[in-house]
Order: sequence, then structure tokens, then C-alpha cells
Amino acid sequence: MELYSENAGQHHRRHHMCCLRFFVPWIIACSAQPEPKELHVLSSAPKAVQVFWLPGDGHGDGDVEVGQLAAAGEQPSSFSITTYPGHAFYFQAGPQRSNSVAHSGGEHDLVMLSEKAGALSAEVLTAEKLKSLVREMHLQCKGRHGYISCCRTFARESLGIPSRFADRYIESYSPNRWMPKDVGRGSIKEVSPVSLGDEPGAVPEDEMVVVNNLPDSLDLLWVPFADEAKLEESTFISDVPPESFVRISGKPGQMFMAMIRGQNESISAFQYPGELAVVLIRPPEGAPPLRVAVANQDQLKIALSNAAQAFLGCFRSRAALSTGEPLPQALSAAWFVMLWSSLKHWRQCVILPDSRPIRQVTLQLDNGEGSNRTIQANVLREEPLVLGIKGLAKPEECDQLIKSQEVLEQDLVMAFVSGGSTSKHRRTLSKNLYPDLEEPGSMLSRLHKRFFQVARGATGFNLWPPGQEPVNWLHYKPGYEYRPHCDGGCGQSLVPSGMRVASSLLYCNVPEQGGSTIFTKDSTKMTPARGDFLFFTYKSDPDHMSTHAACPVLKGIKSTATQWYREGVSEHYTWEDVNDLGYRAKGTEL
Repeated sequence: MELYSENAGQHHRRHHMCCLRFFVPWIIACSAQPEPKELHVLSSAPKAVQVFWLPGDGHGDGDVEVGQLAAAGEQPSSFSITTYPGHAFYFQAGPQRSNSVAHSGGEHDLVMLSEKAGALSAEVLTAEKLKSLVREMHLQCKGRHGYISCCRTFARESLGIPSRFADRYIESYSPNRWMPKDVGRGSIKEVSPVSLGDEPGAVPEDEMVVVNNLPDSLDLLWVPFADEAKLEESTFISDVPPESFVRISGKPGQMFMAMIRGQNESISAFQYPGELAVVLIRPPEGAPPLRVAVANQDQLKIALSNAAQAFLGCFRSRAALSTGEPLPQALSAAWFVMLWSSLKHWRQCVILPDSRPIRQVTLQLDNGEGSNRTIQANVLREEPLVLGIKGLAKPEECDQLIKSQEVLEQDLVMAFVSGGSTSKHRRTLSKNLYPDLEEPGSMLSRLHKRFFQVARGATGFNLWPPGQEPVNWLHYKPGYEYRPHCDGGCGQSLVPSGMRVASSLLYCNVPEQGGSTIFTKDSTKMTPARGDFLFFTYKSDPDHMSTHAACPVLKGIKSTATQWYREGVSEHYTWEDVNDLGYRAKGTEL
């Protein structure tokens, strides 16, 4: 295992260093790594501490020692680990084992190790707690000469945090570094018209577009701390002339104020929700304050779709938020193309009817109790195969799965894509579910077995559960989607052994509107009911016919249990080995 020294900046193959930086790979179901984060560790324990990684979000087959931290002297020992959100660790000093900790997903987490009453304790300061700490630094040190030195001293004296860690927290979380910038401005009347064509448009930038619909100029101000919306603490950012807009970059959750120039009683406050956001400022209804309507990227996407569906020929003049606030005509077309990719994709998702079955096939499912269940599957496309099954799972089975696996929205994280981060192309929440093949009575294991029976019966492929990727639970809120993509095998006539050859989706929650699955090359489409199952192959797909998309949810929620299938894997040669993402793939024993 390679260890990284922060002092020398070179690679060392040794395990006993006082100040280390580790890089630990994280194995996830979509065969991609999210953007790496940092886990900092401070140890005041008088003994050397071993660091162990728990594979598979703590659900792996065994723990892995990734390094050792020296005993603390007069100052705590410290090191950092380059890791990923959800990545779990524990620490051990002799026979004493600490509680396990997992990275919360912020830029940094800090673990404080100490020995209390003969036990090793690991306390985690998550990103939110570190933000609070930086806020205390800022309030203590603002206005002083030597601001950074003051903050470092505060961190060291309050929690013993060394300067090299404190500097990273200040860089990430200090309001002095969050100052948003005026990145562009324009007149609504002078925006160039945008054509609603079938070619994909650009992905929207992360920015807040503030539109002034008043006859007066506005002053736009920024408030350093969102819960202290006081005029005397605000900073002027930009003016906004009448019938104009400004584009502001910022951090999600930042608070702003808008006021008519010279009229302090007209102040209205609002927060930037992140990503693309639209802020419409209109005159007050009678007495101040100003009327402010804020729409995030997903709300804007739905509003534009509703306008296009009802008034495709003139939706620019009819586009409005759910609150009734009209959207700027000059900008609506540009936003539509960015948020819906293209007019063709919107038509496929919203207007195109579902595909009619070409034929039906009969499949036999073994219930594990000595009898078979016969089901009918609809063939929606022959080559490569697309199969739809009505009611493969009962609603109560989906309910039991959701309850048993704790797949509640608050427990999920944004799904990651190939390349290492979240993406606007894949807007969905995600969690890996790990079937226990030795406990066939659990609902997840029963459904997992059912998935593979369908896959083998429909294709004849040699597909069995051992060695496969975990089930990936995907949850879509209103506006969420997964734009056209391939799961594997696109453009290949023959897929190598061990790689993906097929995919399936069990729809456990279905939206009231939207959320269809569309194969974009030939417009094969399925809008599911709860408990329905979609299965498709790409063992041979030279023409990219398996390119598919999860259409945006327009109303309600959608949740799917997704399974990817591989031929050639087994209990002893797993998908992790094939993808060379884990320690086993590199020859390290677990």
C-alpha cells in the first residue's frame, strides 16, 4: 500500500510515520469513484494507533489495515486520509478498538482520537461542525491584523488543531473566501433568441440569475452568515438596472438582500439554493417588502415543461413558476434547452406514448419452496432485448424492502458518475444494498434471486448472484433524472468476460407524472407501475441501442432497485477484481 508523506511529497512504502497521507480506493456499484475528500485524524492517545478501513461502506468481507499513527507526545499525532464520502474506518491501540466512523461527504472531516476510562474513543467533527468552528474563528478574529494567524491560534488553543488542518478549513469555510462575484449582467430585452432544436444543449452553469422586474434599480447585497440577515453586516455585490438581470456565482445556502436603491424599507432577503437558480424580483403588493420568487434548477425544469406541453408554440410568453410568477421570455428558451437537453428528448419523455409489446414470453420462477410461479413478460424490443414485466414484485414486498434496508431519502447521497463526482446528467440519490446470499429469507435476497431467475430465463446467459455488484437503490425527487447513458457494452460486438451484459430495474415507487425509461436511439419507452420490472441486454450492442435515460420526474417520486449483471464472475472472482478497483484486484490479501 502506498503512503504519501505530506512533508517530503514523495511516495514511501512504510507504515510507521507520524504524519501521513493515505489514499484509499472506494468500491461502488456504478464502477466509478466520486470526488475524493479528506479525513483528518488527531490522536492524543499515548499508544501507537492502527488505522483500519472497512470495505463496502462497512459491509465488506473484512477490514484492511491502511497505516499506523505514532503515539502522541506533547502534541497530538496527526495525519490525513484521502478518501470518499461514506468510507468507513476504525482505530485500534493494542487491544482497544474504537467505534467506527464514516466520512460525512463534506470537503473535510476531523476525527479526534482519545483514550478515556481505558477505552479508545473516536469523535467526528463533520463538515457542518467544522463550518461552525470556522464561524467562531471568524467572529473572534474579523477586523484584526493578521486574520489567518488569529484563526490558527484559535483552532490550536480551542481543540489542538494544527495549522495545516486549520488552513484547509479556513480555505473551505471562511466567509472571507466565500465572497460571491458578479459574473455577468445583461438586459432582458437584448438576449439573443434561442432555437428549440433537437441537438443537445449545454449543461447549465452553477449560478444565481437575479431578474429585476421593477422600474427602479436594485442593489444586491450579500450577508456573510445566512442566519444574520442584518443590513449593517452585508456587503454590496452588484446593482441591477430595471428590466435587467445579473448572474452571480456563490455557495449554496448563502443569503442575499435586494433593495430599491436608497429605500431601506424595501429590503427583501433570499437564499441561493445552489446549482442554477432563478430569482424573480417584482414590485411589492401595496406596502414593502419586495416580492421575491426563488426557483431551483428542478422547479424551473418542471415549470418549463408544463409551459411547453400546454403552449408549445408560444411557451416563452406562458412560462411561469408554480407560484404564478412569469419567467422572462428572453431567457425561457435558453433555460429549456439547458435543462431538457433538447426538444427531442423532452418530446420522448413527455409526449411519446409507451411502446406496445411485440410479443409475450412465459418465464418460470422458483419460489424456493418446491413450486414454480409462471409470469408473462412483454418483449418491447428484440435486439438488443428489452423486456417489461408487470408486477414482478407486490407493493407490500417493495414496502418491506424499503423498511428493511432503510432506504429513506435522508439516508441517501447524490449518485456518482464515472470521472469522480456528481453530475447534472445523473440527478438521483443513491445507496448500495448488499444481499446476504446466506440468508435467503430476507426480502432483498428474495427479490435479488428473482432478478437473476428472470435474467437467465429471458436470455440463457450464465448469470448467478455470487460475485455480482450490489443492488443500487436510486431515488428520484421532482426534477431528478438520468440523462442518456450506457450501463456497459455500448459500441461493442462482444463484451469481455466479467463485464456487464445486462441491467434491470425494479420500480418500487413510481411518480404521478414523468419518470419513464426511454431508449433514446429507437424511442422504446416504458412508463412503469409500482412493482414493475424492466430488463435489457447489451452483450452485443455495436450500434449503442442500449443507450437509455430516466426521464425527469415531474410530480411525485420514483425509486428503483437496479441490478447490473455480469457473466464470468463468481464468489472467488468478483466484479471488484474485474474492475481493478479494490485491494484484491491488486493482489493484497484482505
